[in-house]
Parts: sequence; C-alpha cells; structure tokens
Amino acid sequence: MPTASNSEFIVANLEFDTIKSNLKTYLSSQSLFTDANFDGSNMNVLLDVLSYNTYYNAMYLNHVASEMFLDSAQQRDSVYAHAKQMNYLPTSYTSSVAYVDVTITPDDSPHSVIIPRLTEFTTTVGDNTYIFSTNTSVTAYSNASYVSSNVAIYEGTNIIEYYNANSTANTFYIHNFDVDTDSITVQIRTSNTDSTNSEWTRANTLFDVGSTSNVYFLQPGANGSYEIVFGNDTFGRKLTDGNIVEASYRVSNGIDPNGANTFSSSGSVGGYSNVSISTNIRAAGGTVYQGLDDIKFAAPRALSVQERAVTSNDYKTLVENEFQDITDMIVYGGEEADPPRFGKVLMVAKSSQYDIIPSFRKQQIIDFINPKSPMTVEPEMVDPTFLRIKVECDATYNMNDTTSSAGDVRSTIEGAITTFNATNLGKFNKTFRHSKLVEKINESDLTILGHSIKTQMIKVASPIMNEAYTDVISFNQSLQADNPVDQAQGSYVNQSTPAIESELFTYDSTSGASFRDDGKGALQIVVANTSAIQILDADAGSVDYATGNVSITAVTINAIATGTSIKLYGQSNTIDVVGKLKDIIEIQPEDVTVIVTGTRE
Repeated sequence: MPTASNSEFIVANLEFDTIKSNLKTYLSSQSLFTDANFDGSNMNVLLDVLSYNTYYNAMYLNHVASEMFLDSAQQRDSVYAHAKQMNYLPTSYTSSVAYVDVTITPDDSPHSVIIPRLTEFTTTVGDNTYIFSTNTSVTAYSNASYVSSNVAIYEGTNIIEYYNANSTANTFYIHNFDVDTDSITVQIRTSNTDSTNSEWTRANTLFDVGSTSNVYFLQPGANGSYEIVFGNDTFGRKLTDGNIVEASYRVSNGIDPNGANTFSSSGSVGGYSNVSISTNIRAAGGTVYQGLDDIKFAAPRALSVQERAVTSNDYKTLVENEFQDITDMIVYGGEEADPPRFGKVLMVAKSSQYDIIPSFRKQQIIDFINPKSPMTVEPEMVDPTFLRIKVECDATYNMNDTTSSAGDVRSTIEGAITTFNATNLGKFNKTFRHSKLVEKINESDLTILGHSIKTQMIKVASPIMNEAYTDVISFNQSLQADNPVDQAQGSYVNQSTPAIESELFTYDSTSGASFRDDGKGALQIVVANTSAIQILDADAGSVDYATGNVSITAVTINAIATGTSIKLYGQSNTIDVVGKLKDIIEIQPEDVTVIVTGTRE
C-alpha cells in the first residue's frame, strides 16, 4: 500500500494556477508518485482537467451563493427575484411629460374639436427625434379659436401585445424592459370572435379585491421587464380558456427627451392640419429603470411599510420608491407648521427634474399617497424654501511656498466652498457647520496661512413694485440682536451688526434704502452709510428674535437696485445654522466673496 508523507490538501485558494499547484504538491507527497513528471507527461493534462473542473465548480458555487441573497446579488434577475419575494416592484422607465397648448384652426366652424387619445407630436433634442402623445382624449371648444390648454403629452412609442389565455396560465411576460409601467392598460376579450373589450384595472394590494374583481397585478419579470398576473377566483377573477389579453403600454427613452420644449404635430390633429403648439412646461420626469443598489436599499424598507403611510418615514419611503425624480423629502404634521394646520400632513419634496415641483406632479403624489393615509389625515404638498448662506472669506497665503497667484488660491477656496455645499448641504434636515467649512478651506491649499469667515443667512422677499407688500419671512433660527441703533448713534453705524439688513431698493422715491432692525424688535427702512443713518420708516414691520420671523407690513417699494427680489440678511444667534421643517440650506456661488492676500514668510 502506498503511504503519504503529507496527505493534507489545501482548499483555501480558488485561482486556477493555485489549484493546479496544490494538486501537484498533494500528489508529490504520495509515495506512488514520488518520481512522477507532472509537467511533461499525460499527468499534466489530467491535472489541467481536474483544476479546470475545480475552478468552474468554485466559480459556480460562489455565484450561486452570492445570488441567493439580496445584499450580494449582482444579476438584475436575481435582485428582481428577491424584490418579488418582498412584494416590492422595482420602478420602471418613466416617460418624459410636457404640457402644451394646442391651437386648432379648422376650415369649418364645428362646435368643438376632439383631440383623440394617442395623438402624436414630435420634438428634437440634439440629433434625435422623439414622439410624444396624449394619454387621454381632449376637447377644444370654440372661443374665438379652438384652444386646448395644458395638454399633457407623454414621450414614448405605443405598443400593443396580445396573449392567448387559458385556465392554467395566468402570468404573461411584457417583452420590453423599457416599458413605462404607469402607462399599462389591460383589456380582455372573452374569445377571438368577440369584438367587445372590457378594461381591467391594476391592483397594488389585496384590499377590496374579491373573487369577481376584474383586476390584474404587476410583478418583476426576467431581463429587467415585468409580468402581468391575473387572479385565481379568490383574489381577482381568473381567466378562462379562449380569453384574449390585450396589453398596451409606452416604451420610453428615459432621460434623453428631458428638456424638450418645441413640439409640432406629426399629422392632423382631430382631423385638422392647421395646428400650432406652444409649450407651457418643458418635458421632464423621464427616468430609466431603478438601479440595483436602489432596489437593495428600498425593498426591505418597503416591506416594513406594507403600503401604509402611518409615520413620516412611511410617507417618505412610499413616495421616493414610486417617483424616481424625488431625491429628498421631509414630512411633518400640520401642527408643527406656523400657523398650525391641524388634520394635515405636509410633504415637502426636492426633485431632480424640477426646481419647483409643478402642480400636476404634486397632484400625482397626492393621488398616490392619499389611499394609503389614515382617513382623518389629509396629505398636502408644500414647496420647499431655501435658506442660503452668505460667505465672506478673507484669506492670507504664503507666496514663498507656491507659484500660484492670488487668483489661483481664490479659485481653489471657491472650489472648496462649492464642494462643501454639494457634500454637506442641499437637502432637508442638514446643518451648516461653521467649523467644517473652515476645515475644508484650510485643507484646500497648504500655503494658506490663515483666514477669517463671516457668514449671514439669506432669505428672499419678492414684492410687486408700487404695491403694498405684506409678508412674513422666517429664518427658523434665533437671531442675534445688536445694541439698539437710532439716529443719535449715527457715528457708530459702521460698528453695528444688525440682526436684519437687506439689499438696496427705492422707497418713497428715495434710492439706497434698505431694511434694518433697530435692536428692539422694530423693522425699519433706512438709508445707512459708514457714518450716518437716516430712518425713512420707523415701523415697516417687526422682528421676532427668538423665532427668526420677520414681518413686513404694507411696505410700498418703488424699485429694486438689482434683480426682481430683495435679499434679507439675517444674523444667526449661533455660529451653526440648522435646517428646519421645509428649509433647504445651501451656498450659492453668487453669495460667496473671497479676498486673498499674499505675504512672504
């Protein structure tokens, strides 16, 4: 019997060359193969076969093990399968939508003109032409001209798929992965000889779904697509032999058509060829299907929510999962608003597609979330407000340590501030940390010897010229009141730091005016320079230093020195600024001033 001096076989390494080397080492330790030539004989071929077999099995088992779990899965089909088990539907491509006015000039004088569903319009973005179409029929009535306003048109090619149903099959695969699932409509004919279609509706839950409900369900399918699933006569009506399923939907180009703003009719509209199109809201909202990392993050959280909006996180999770353009959201009860709005839940969202979310998108979000909310609570969308930070930086750098100019160092500091804003701010519930900004500026250029930073908060007032303007503008921070300033203290104006001041405007035909608090709670309109202060209106409103509310009362402004709005500057009571409720803190480049001085050390 052969004996082995070393019968241990190393299995920890999975690379081909290492596996083969381990096999050689193992066989060499056997007395039977002591003098064998493993490299120049048929044994080498056998070792290759064994190594390849071991390598393939290791790779296969590694992939199987990885794909078995949501966190480690890499294949889209695997991630979809895990999401399906959690009753989570990954979001699909969504069609870009634009809102247009359609004006028709008919040759005759009809009472009205009907613009049929799926009427097509074209647009060009770059070198590519895209097709948009109406999702519903629209009627234009005669009123000097035939105009249909704010018509929603959706990008995409309209597809119809037919399936033959039987009593044993209730699942049908959609053959396009870039389908917009919101556009899917399903109709059923009892047989091939029946020309009557009945429309079935999509069900997202089993609530109110009975054995006779004409509903279908949607679930993740293979290759990044989806499957239409029908009931089993317990939850939803079951299809029968001979039924014909007609599924129509849009195939979308995702983000590519976003921004389109010039449209023309592809042919006649409502039977008329004299048509003009004007755009109210440019195309936006187009997205591609949900990324795998997003699915892995969202699916477990959607499972915990169970399609019910109870907590603020529930609202946030449901909306962000459904609407891919919503990048951030905050939800709070109406009792926290100022003034309180009891019985409301206020949703504030930030979109990657819109600076301010348009009313139609808000309504879509409300229509989606409303059935999932408690009956006693009314959801409402609220626009975010922006609390901007003005930054004045005065820096000194060592000219002996660099060939950079003062302008180069200034650009570096400005870039550091921009990066700081992108990394730390720009979302809800963020806090501006003064020390963090100081740290990032110090790190931006090693030749910086020192710098000082002065910051102020910014809110914007938008009065209509020559009309009485009343508003309450809230900084949502306590303000630092300075010593009271009056006309007798004119020589000390340059040493004061008011809690509230503003950009310049014209008031009562006097230019160079600005808002300024008096340190005692009164908002005044003044003309101030470095040595004197002239009060034009001692009672233009009030300042609540504890809450940061600035009330402007019946002020008539004749002109604004720069732009169409007035920046109000607030001095926070603390060095850091906390984003509260619907405020998004941000630093915009126009609010940054950097002065750089070189010295030699």
